[in-house]
Amino acid sequence: MPRDYNDYRSFYQDVSDSLNIATGTSDTTLVTVRNASHTIFLQKVHVQVTGASAGVTWQLTDSASTPLQLTGPFATDTDGSHFDMDFGPEGRPLTEGTNLILDVSGTGAVGSVTWEAYSRITSAVAASAA
Repeated sequence: MPRDYNDYRSFYQDVSDSLNIATGTSDTTLVTVRNASHTIFLQKVHVQVTGASAGVTWQLTDSASTPLQLTGPFATDTDGSHFDMDFGPEGRPLTEGTNLILDVSGTGAVGSVTWEAYSRITSAVAASAA
């Protein structure tokens, strides 16, 4: 039987949350990865724009030196705009050992970003010396 979204978040570390975005919000770390051997898997994203700002975009990336673009860019030109992305129960992996970042092209827009995600070990962890 295939796993559903909650199975992954229950078995691994659930890192789902939301962020209210104010007019002065700039680039923000949404989830900090536990350590270099963990990967965050993004399952679902919901973006709601409640206060428009022409020309401003929001997108989710990881914190790699060349960021992996995960979503967007979402335009914030129209009040009431909303965007939904679904990457399935297994989710879309970020680059191993990187954080989930809200990348804001400029300030002024208002709204919220909600995400469902989990974090798990994806590479061997060195055994600690006893």
